Amino acid sequence: MGSSGSGHLSDYSGKPKTESGSGSSGGSSGSDKCGEAFTASLEDVASHDYYVNHGSAPAVGTPLTVEVRGRVVAVSGTESVGSLPTRFNYLARCLQDGFTYTGIVTASSNGTNPQVQADFVAG
Repeated sequence: MGSSGSGHLSDYSGKPKTESGSGSSGGSSGSDKCGEAFTASLEDVASHDYYVNHGSAPAVGTPLTVEVRGRVVAVSGTESVGSLPTRFNYLARCLQDGFTYTGIVTASSNGTNPQVQADFVAG
């Protein structure tokens, strides 16, 4: 078990990444990622509060928020559900700057390696 990410130190900078590109390359032109919606497959679900307390991953449709609890995590009520992959570490700065994120579980499975996928939007 562990984190998956790009393996780049930039995953840990805490600063929102911006991307640039020409119109022909299909890249954005310096947009701030804090306001963007995103989808994430949560990590380490079995070791987070929700799974430990309920013995299962949250059901599809469960509302979530994003918080920093050592790592950037998805939370249902007061229980952490899973860690967001390190490529989303920029959200820590976004949260500090006043952004909020709400989401919903879109896929959930139990077993030896429980999985949760969720969609999030900035608020």
